Amino acid sequence: MLKVMNLKETDNIKPVMLRAYIAKKITALMNEYSVDTLNDIGCFVVLENDEISAFAVSEMEFVEVLEIGDNYYLHGVKILGDSYGEDIYLPVEVVRK
Repeated sequence: MLKVMNLKETDNIKPVMLRAYIAKKITALMNEYSVDTLNDIGCFVVLENDEISAFAVSEMEFVEVLEIGDNYYLHGVKILGDSYGEDIYLPVEVVRK
């Protein structure tokens, strides 16, 4: 599990397409709230395939499947307080016919 609260921490995100996607979202949030980090707003959480237990669908505000680059992610937002939330990404395989 990787928790990201600023642009520098996105350097640890792989693959590169997911890194760019999250960096863009972080930049937008920091501009919107006029902050340098997301410490008081929330964080982005990138899970590994085997960390599915950390993605409790019943605790999410919403859940969707995102295609970013050549990969698919189960994406959800978990609200932890009045002004704090986690934006969570879990890699998944999608079966196509």
